Amino acid sequence: MSGTTTAEIVSALPIPLSVAGHHQPAPFYLTAEMFGGMPVQIAGGELSTLVDKPVAAPHTHEVDEIYFLISPEPGQARIEVHLDGVLHELTSPAVMRIPAGSEHFFLTKEAVVGSYCFGVLLGSRL
Repeated sequence: MSGTTTAEIVSALPIPLSVAGHHQPAPFYLTAEMFGGMPVQIAGGELSTLVDKPVAAPHTHEVDEIYFLISPEPGQARIEVHLDGVLHELTSPAVMRIPAGSEHFFLTKEAVVGSYCFGVLLGSRL
């Protein structure tokens, strides 16, 4: 085997970044600037303290976004996703695609400790 492989590690996470429509900087775990440029970004966090507390106003992104909802056991987290004026309910585990340019936000309705919703942004532009 020739050459040396160097691992890159980022441990100062999450990285707070301002996102249009969000009430405060969003916690990012993967950004477009990491590892020489990434075609995907991941933001999100634990939901148990956010029941009925919106974290963002209706907003859009220039790229598709995937909501990824998980909890310790199936059915222990539930969010209402508002997408272009239509209400969708997701119960963990679930994923939902938010098309680029679509107005959206979500509201946590139920979440036990250890429930997370991540937004996977498929591109480098927020």
